Amino acid sequence: MFKRRPWAAICLEDICEAGVPTDVEGYASLKRGQSLPFFFSPGQPPNLASHLKGFEGGRSPSLAERIELLREDKCVYFFHSPSPEKNDWHKNPFTGGSSARDWVWSDLSFFDEALGDARVMWEPSRAAWAYDLARAASRDGDQTHAAEFWRWVDSWMDDNQPFDGCQWMCGQESAVRLTAILFGFWAFEGEAEPHRWGHIAKLAWATGYRIEHHIDYAISQRNNHALSEAYGLMLIGYLFPEFQAASHWREMGRRVMSQQLREQIYDDGSYIQHSFNYHRVMLHVSLMALRIAEIADEPFERDIYNLLDNAKTFLHAHVDEQAGRTPNYGNNDGALVLPLSECDFTDYRPVLQAVHFLVHRERLLPSGMWDEDVCWLFGDDAEKAITGEAPASVPATSSAFEVGGYYTLRDKSSWAMMRCHEYRDRPAHNDQLHLDLWWQGINVLQDAGTYLYFAAGKQEVESYFKSTRAHNTVEIDRAEPTEFVSRFLMLPWLKGKMKHYHSGGDGPAWMVGERYDYDRKSWMVMHRRCAICLTDNLWLIVDDLFGAGDHQATLRWHLTDWPWALDAEAGRAIAKTPHGDVSIAVSSNSAETISHNLINGGDKSGEVMGLVSPYYNAKLTTPTLEVACAFREKFRIVTAIQLGGSPVEIGRLEDVSASRSDSQSWSLTTGESQKTVRLAGLGRDDSEVVLSVD
Repeated sequence: MFKRRPWAAICLEDICEAGVPTDVEGYASLKRGQSLPFFFSPGQPPNLASHLKGFEGGRSPSLAERIELLREDKCVYFFHSPSPEKNDWHKNPFTGGSSARDWVWSDLSFFDEALGDARVMWEPSRAAWAYDLARAASRDGDQTHAAEFWRWVDSWMDDNQPFDGCQWMCGQESAVRLTAILFGFWAFEGEAEPHRWGHIAKLAWATGYRIEHHIDYAISQRNNHALSEAYGLMLIGYLFPEFQAASHWREMGRRVMSQQLREQIYDDGSYIQHSFNYHRVMLHVSLMALRIAEIADEPFERDIYNLLDNAKTFLHAHVDEQAGRTPNYGNNDGALVLPLSECDFTDYRPVLQAVHFLVHRERLLPSGMWDEDVCWLFGDDAEKAITGEAPASVPATSSAFEVGGYYTLRDKSSWAMMRCHEYRDRPAHNDQLHLDLWWQGINVLQDAGTYLYFAAGKQEVESYFKSTRAHNTVEIDRAEPTEFVSRFLMLPWLKGKMKHYHSGGDGPAWMVGERYDYDRKSWMVMHRRCAICLTDNLWLIVDDLFGAGDHQATLRWHLTDWPWALDAEAGRAIAKTPHGDVSIAVSSNSAETISHNLINGGDKSGEVMGLVSPYYNAKLTTPTLEVACAFREKFRIVTAIQLGGSPVEIGRLEDVSASRSDSQSWSLTTGESQKTVRLAGLGRDDSEVVLSVD
């Protein structure tokens, strides 16, 4: 099926309908006569609003720096790291390993120790450089950007014959690559020589063939691969209607896209893959598919628009208003399939603005550099909207997404997210009851991220990022509650339940979730967590553990990279920040059995800890507060966090009683201010943790 077939062996006569002119000039004339818009007409990219051209943006390297790197035959990996050497489509510059370029893709291994992570190999071929060159030309009008674009396209096609080598291993990668190259082609078509149309047609046909003959596998995975591949087929069928397979591909793509969106987006707008990054991939691919269908005057059914609107609302609830970022939750492989602005990779405002505009034809957010996506995708329709009066800012509020298992509490300048879910679709990380905490745009308590799917020779590091140890939750007996039977499948699936959720009102906002992953042999320990927003800058987290026999509990808080200092005797860590002191105090109902340790992080064999990965293939150390406790049968750990102001002091006012009906009170003192929180006694069946706050 995927026999070796060089570009020269693909003839327009064989892939096009009868009667289509296939000579160089005739085919180019046909395509230019069709003048089919790919968001914009060939050779007529939109004029960007002046306020967009002036934005410096948050991406690093900057657009100008990225263009200069391209001229040096270097690209940027995962929107953050410049290549350490000149580009080679079959070499991993970070490991030095190379892949066979003359083997059919199906004969290659995804996990080659010498090569390293295949996702790293694929990154240059995702062709973010095509978007950069088109965007640079729209700013400065420099015609040399077109020549640079053709040079990179020629390099890719010369070095990647159809179906040979690692760049053809994944149908999704093929679709993402083609989308980017076609975007650049449409932007630079005015400078294209006639033979370019024949070359790009061969690339489009080979991509469609690759996707069609393996899309059943993508569908079976029930994730964003099926959506990307379906969109790829739609796009090829629309832009190349002269292909014999065009109608078939277009209809197949639309059918799969509709079916998969209805299956993959949960009723509350959360997503089947339990990942904010993959949630964005889904939104970007769907956005392009629905936009292409609109341009073709064949819009999708309204319920599909409603699904995307719900998914946008869900994502908005988890975006920090100041930073534009989300918790680094779930698998994050550095994917950004539509990089049309100078917002950093971690900024989710561009996709929020674009999807909201798709559904409502108005902005969700005030003007900003995130408007550029709307300009490229919606042309004249967008220009009036983004230059007109900005909508009033509508901040996200405390939200409960019960189907997906995501819960947030928000106040004026701080907010928290907790994950509590009984999975019905494949989980990615051991992160049940993980808590993210944000303050003034800073991720004070953070998720470690993903790093790499395949860290050759560093299995401990690869495993760490998926583990309980890499998340802000409690580990029992220094063991994982599940086992990874493959890189992407853990068993048994995680189980949890949100028992109480109070979004505030006149009093404090709080939520109580339970985790049952350790509540089986050989531990038989149930973990209950309560998070309380006492004031805007004062939070209390209560971790209750119920089991049988003797156990060890380890609570970890992965902190933002500030200079933290630990007072072990007081059980408190303090960091001085530009916004004021931040303090974290941890105590328990049995102080003699608790120890505090501030870990700076590292990846020595047997000592992998305190690591975070804000970008794929990037591994940084971060301070981590580790609290170890020995307990028997039942135990309570109390964490108080003060964001700015005087350091918090935590004290127990009443001793714990053996009776679960008895309460206990804790005092939280910051300077001259004091809060008293009365908590229910330690009872496995009593989930009403918060009794009163004074």
